[in-house]
Amino acid sequence: MTVCSNLQTLGTILTVGWALKSLVAYHTWTIDEVMEDVASSPLPLNENGLDYWRNTVAVAAYYDIGPVKKQAKIRMHTVVTTCIAIGLCIQFMQIIRTKYIDIHRYVGRLTLALTVLAFPHFVMLVSGFTHQTAKYVESPILFMIPYYGIRGYLQIQNKQVMEHRASMIMFASCFYYFGTSRLVFMVMNVVHSGPWAKYTGLGDWREWSTEDVHDFFGIATAITFPINFGIAAYNAYLSPQAMVSIDKMAQAKAD
Repeated sequence: MTVCSNLQTLGTILTVGWALKSLVAYHTWTIDEVMEDVASSPLPLNENGLDYWRNTVAVAAYYDIGPVKKQAKIRMHTVVTTCIAIGLCIQFMQIIRTKYIDIHRYVGRLTLALTVLAFPHFVMLVSGFTHQTAKYVESPILFMIPYYGIRGYLQIQNKQVMEHRASMIMFASCFYYFGTSRLVFMVMNVVHSGPWAKYTGLGDWREWSTEDVHDFFGIATAITFPINFGIAAYNAYLSPQAMVSIDKMAQAKAD
């Protein structure tokens, strides 16, 4: 397995893990328990950062605290994303694809159907972002989800297995994006800690102001996009397995 293939597997695990944790947290934890968990995580969040996470990232709204009420939406969101995450995880299990093809087909159809039904919710979620950089960066994902989902479905209907594989990798990466962003956040912790932090634009994260935290979210979001979809594109179109698939398709056409 290549490094990028391993990273894709890591992305799958993180997406399922984070989705399950969010499902439990926003249905059973109090807001104080959520914030305690965030504070104990390896994210670069000082007091200003935690306050930003609570009031601007919208944790408070997820508990209907303040003028904006989003508890019902976030609970529905966690249920939907957990089902999609588990569905994608099953789809990329080699043993399912090779030995239990009927399960692969039915889970795939259910995952795509659920995505279609939930798509208006995803649009409202991104359009409701108050962080303009995040809104601009993540908006293309709203086009990628239906494009690769529908494309992949039509390809497998036409027995284009290898093309279907590539489209589904790109489709899944739209949902792995969130997990990848959290990994980038953790790397930003390391980059903005220690003696080398003074050479960065924002400096040591322990000294960040609210404005610095806001900039950090925008920078991390922007960095995540090329990393996440770059790895996905490599696995889909440039990896050794993808190149073998392309050679087989070319040979089939030649024959």
